[in-house]
Amino acid sequence: MAFSYEITCNDCAQKSWAREIVDLIANHSDKRGHLVCSHCKSTNAFIFRESKLQEIGEKWSRYIKAVIPIETGVATYTPYVFLTTEDKNGDITGVHFHYFKDTRAAGGRLKHGHGPGGPPVLSKEEIFQLIRKLCAFGYVTSSDLESLLSELKQSH
Repeated sequence: MAFSYEITCNDCAQKSWAREIVDLIANHSDKRGHLVCSHCKSTNAFIFRESKLQEIGEKWSRYIKAVIPIETGVATYTPYVFLTTEDKNGDITGVHFHYFKDTRAAGGRLKHGHGPGGPPVLSKEEIFQLIRKLCAFGYVTSSDLESLLSELKQSH
């Protein structure tokens, strides 16, 4: 099942649409992942989503400000994260993990994997906690982190 995305610009208040996640990534976000207004080209845009939770009467509301695909080397499988906030003008407060499988080129379909009830949304501190745990298990080493910091310093 493909989902469409209504993108609203905070600067010019215009709306635009992405047909599905592949279109959103390719045509409605910049190279860093910020959502881009199709009208004024501002990166001050968002997608509002609201989902019913299993708890009766409760909803999860969030504003998606960016989409970041994660390269896997597998042409049909792409994990990605939405960077979210609880306020359309707020700073990023969550990382919502998703994936899509796109087998349309081989006659298949576009499939999403996401929540709520699926992959977690992590705060910045929770991401650091996850990184600490990955280090404790030896999955991520101090050398890995030093290499990452060195790459980031070179790219700025």
